[in-house]
Amino acid sequence: MSTRGSRRSRRPDERTSCDRVSELPDLALQLEALGGDIHGSLQEVAVPMYVVDRHGTIVWLNDVGNELVPEALGRNFTEVIAPELVDRSSREFASRILGYHPFVDHKLVLDAPGGERREVEISSAPLRKGHRIVGVFGVLRTSSPGAPPKAGSAPTTRLTPRQQEVLRFLGAGLTTREMADRMSLSIETVRNHVRMVLAQLGARSRLEAVLLAHRRGLLEADDSID
Repeated sequence: MSTRGSRRSRRPDERTSCDRVSELPDLALQLEALGGDIHGSLQEVAVPMYVVDRHGTIVWLNDVGNELVPEALGRNFTEVIAPELVDRSSREFASRILGYHPFVDHKLVLDAPGGERREVEISSAPLRKGHRIVGVFGVLRTSSPGAPPKAGSAPTTRLTPRQQEVLRFLGAGLTTREMADRMSLSIETVRNHVRMVLAQLGARSRLEAVLLAHRRGLLEADDSID
């Protein structure tokens, strides 16, 4: 017998993937059923949290976040991080907002009003309206404040002159292609130099390499490139 145009009927106990997805708890529906308000809870939870709009303006901080970064509300996030990280962080933020790169955990250094610096690790996720990213929600994890590391506690870093040049370019926020053009090298050669710099510093990313280099005195905030 021909089955063209016929559809197999589902058994009563058979479930499709759509059925299973629809059974996943929806936060808004569950909160409505509970009659609870998550906004007040987020404000009071003892973990620093923030929201920035797609332009990088800080539009919300919970209570602990406001204590960590006083007077940051209404300012651009670039105004509250270490100056030497502004260029690179701005590029990475724009790239994520435009959907070119995923939101991944990363480290930053906050520049508090009193001159105190705090290294934080950020976990963030995009806030979407339809398919458009309209902002970012994030959580900050801070290192325990304490005395600066003792002299000699950090591993000794020995860079070749070429690696030092690459490190300065990383600190200035240059891309691999821009470095290749300035150094008259192939892109792959520059990538190899970058890998070696990261390995020497024990860093997992370019941003972490810059942070470690500043901490160890290998880069200065006023370092510039011609």
